[in-house]
Amino acid sequence: MTGNRKIVLATILAFSGSLAAHAADQTILGNQLQVKNPSTPDKRKVVVKAKEKLSPNTIVGNPVASGASLSVVANSALPGVPQVFALPQGTSGITGKPFWSGDAVKGFKYKDSKGEQSAVKSVQIKKTSSGNFSIKVTASGKLGLITVTPPNPGLSGCAALILTGGDSYSVAFKAGDGLVTNKGSTLYKHKKVTLQDTCIAAPPTTTTSTTTTPTTTTTTTTLYGSPSRAFIDRVLGLLD
Repeated sequence: MTGNRKIVLATILAFSGSLAAHAADQTILGNQLQVKNPSTPDKRKVVVKAKEKLSPNTIVGNPVASGASLSVVANSALPGVPQVFALPQGTSGITGKPFWSGDAVKGFKYKDSKGEQSAVKSVQIKKTSSGNFSIKVTASGKLGLITVTPPNPGLSGCAALILTGGDSYSVAFKAGDGLVTNKGSTLYKHKKVTLQDTCIAAPPTTTTSTTTTPTTTTTTTTLYGSPSRAFIDRVLGLLD
């Protein structure tokens, strides 16, 4: 197996493990998804923002104790390949401060300004006393590898923050919804969407019907319940 295929397989395993660890998926209204690739890889940047007023959503999970992960994908007419960032709990060997802080009441913050764990510089998830639910994510190529780049043209995207042992939080930017800005292969920006959706694939569903004369069994399997499953299938095809 080549080095590139090993990386792809590791990404799939990390993404699958993250999905298995979450309890339920909550959808949050997206405010902005920005994917930049102005020149060299160290200049790349990904920003995800979500804000939902009077939200029924709640924070389920404790990343201070168990960590989290983040999956981001940007799509053109064809599905893109998601990048998964591990956001484990622990303490910085440089600053001596924990990567995760906070609680379910005040919200949680993740800071890795030195890029010790990944390209993700900061994450915030919180719900205010007035009911506003928000998520903010910033990733910088200066801190680590970012493989998500502007699809040229970008039509849609999705980001899922998965609290290990808790819930996942999907921020979807669907094609045809909101305002989209494309600048070739250097910028894809999607903001002010009005619709919510999940980034997490539904498990395969199987239906079986049987007749007695003659005896025939027909099985129909739905490969994926949302576009995100298609992303995973496409990556797996690289290993064939």
